[in-house]
Amino acid sequence: MSNTTIDRRNYQRLGMQRLFHGVYGPVTGQTGDVWQQRRRLWLDRLRAALELYSDRDPVLYGATALQAMGVALPQTVEQWDVIHLLIEQDAERPRRAGILVHSGRRGRRVWGRFGDLPVLHPVDHWLQLAPCGEDDMVQVGDGFVRRQEPLMTIGEMSSRLQVLTGQDGCKLARRALKRVRPGTDSIYESKTRLVLINAHLPEPAVNPPVWCVAVDATYYVDMGYLAEKVAVEYDGQVHVGDRMQMEMDADRRRNLQDEGWMIISVTASRLRSPGGLIRSVENALILRSSPDRLRRSAHR
Repeated sequence: MSNTTIDRRNYQRLGMQRLFHGVYGPVTGQTGDVWQQRRRLWLDRLRAALELYSDRDPVLYGATALQAMGVALPQTVEQWDVIHLLIEQDAERPRRAGILVHSGRRGRRVWGRFGDLPVLHPVDHWLQLAPCGEDDMVQVGDGFVRRQEPLMTIGEMSSRLQVLTGQDGCKLARRALKRVRPGTDSIYESKTRLVLINAHLPEPAVNPPVWCVAVDATYYVDMGYLAEKVAVEYDGQVHVGDRMQMEMDADRRRNLQDEGWMIISVTASRLRSPGGLIRSVENALILRSSPDRLRRSAHR
């Protein structure tokens, strides 16, 4: 097999996969769900792209770098078909379909490696998303300071922005950082929070702990208005079909309701047309809070 030329006619028979035009590599496994399979193929393509430009000292760039770090991006920002690389300024940039090569000033520092994938500081890549708008930057910034395995702290993000003062996107990033909140578990939670804030409703607390006295258990609600005991939770339907998990979720919901919490569920379709969600949360807060609280929020 070592003497066999691999091409478009025989690569599948030889247990290979097509990574780029004329570039093939071994199949790394097809277990897991569709998303996991897509990510494995994408990581194989990343490594192949880095190898193709290895003589130009490449690093991952922009959305590509953030996805490699495991940061969730809004669907409008995700890029699985195009790989962005950064090479030294003035280096030759031969074109290849599926790879977009950027050039930057010399002296850049590799911030870290995710596996064998080199990236710059996350905030450097964050700035590249500025054309997408402030809300998208907030959602991505939340992913930097997420509850599980955060990449950094708010303070570290601020310090890096100070170093990058004057670069494109820095002013917008500073505004976005004021709205970034640590402790989120998903980008959908972040999007839901922004929908509520942009509708001039009070900002909910992110993943606050709720102790249920009757069962002596503490639960974390996605977003909560503590004084009013109103919870807003994103329902991604990830446990549909898992009977044990569904029963645990039902027990959790009942225990929270027994403790006096009103729970408002959010789905992907409600986020696409959020008018009903906004009315539900507003009505719940009107029922459970003083008019002054909503009036103060509306005039922020």
